[in-house]
Amino acid sequence: MNKFVLVVEFDVKPECLDEFNRLIDINAHASVANEAGCYQFDVVRGMEDPSKILLYEVYASEEAFKVHMGWAHTQTFLAAAKPLITRQAATRWLRSVAPAVKAG
Repeated sequence: MNKFVLVVEFDVKPECLDEFNRLIDINAHASVANEAGCYQFDVVRGMEDPSKILLYEVYASEEAFKVHMGWAHTQTFLAAAKPLITRQAATRWLRSVAPAVKAG
């Protein structure tokens, strides 16, 4: 059950939020659609401050995450997003309990 999880927090410049959201949407969808080792790529925003963005990414393994970092869509996102943010922080986790996701 242990899957590699990456949690990334971004502080996005408020005037750049629309562009950042467009870019992360492309990256998240491409990651899940094209990468066999990428199981989940959730993008959430702060309720009080929508310029705070959190990514919750689940991979088959840390190696699958390393492969993710080499994909063109990931590299394109990282390069384009860099001038749009004021802060980025990432932490690595192992997922140990994961009930099935409900449809709805």
